[in-house]
Amino acid sequence: MKNTYSLTPASRLFTLFMTAVCWLSAVQVCAAQEIDPSQSMKRHKPYTLKINKGSWWIGGGLGISGSVAPMGQYIGTAATLSGKGGYHVIDKLSVGLSITAGLNIADKKSAGVYNRGFSMLVGPIVQYIIPLSKSFFLQPIVGATWGPMNIKSMVSPAGAEEQYARIKGHAFCELAGIGPFFEVIPGKASFGAQFLVSSIQQTTNVYTDSGEKVPDTQIKDRKTGPAMVMEFRLHL
Repeated sequence: MKNTYSLTPASRLFTLFMTAVCWLSAVQVCAAQEIDPSQSMKRHKPYTLKINKGSWWIGGGLGISGSVAPMGQYIGTAATLSGKGGYHVIDKLSVGLSITAGLNIADKKSAGVYNRGFSMLVGPIVQYIIPLSKSFFLQPIVGATWGPMNIKSMVSPAGAEEQYARIKGHAFCELAGIGPFFEVIPGKASFGAQFLVSSIQQTTNVYTDSGEKVPDTQIKDRKTGPAMVMEFRLHL
């Protein structure tokens, strides 16, 4: 009596699957032997900037602007110093920290204007880098910062005895944006701008010049608008 053996449908599928796997493995091995590793690297990573997993970056920028009275009289200056840093948890994606310090000075007491304002906002950021060419990148960013603010302002009218008040509190800022960056030192540094939409919520109270809190003066307000930051960065 002759023994007969037939494959079950499951066995046939398994055999077909293993045959396909072996065939694909053989094709990949042959392809790997034919590809020049240096050419493959150039195709998949045309940039030299250090933006891959395990790399660091630090950077910052300084912004200065002036303010004028309605008649064109110069009154004051506002300066913003920002610093950022991040670590690439995967290729092109980094998490880090942003620190922004702002100083506002307006001084024309004869017109009843005097302000000294200071703020310091700190918080996390997340950024992704999109290489468009060997030296040109787009960098989307999102983040949130929080910190104290302190303003001393003249409250007396022009020509009257000078009186001042202090506004103290904290601010919370949410930001999102994108901007172009260019590699300016091969593999080491980039420079560019980020165009942002920021939303700042401020909670403040009024104090006398001697430091006493004025009752029932708490104010909460939110301002949303565009912003631009120019930055220079080192990639480590």
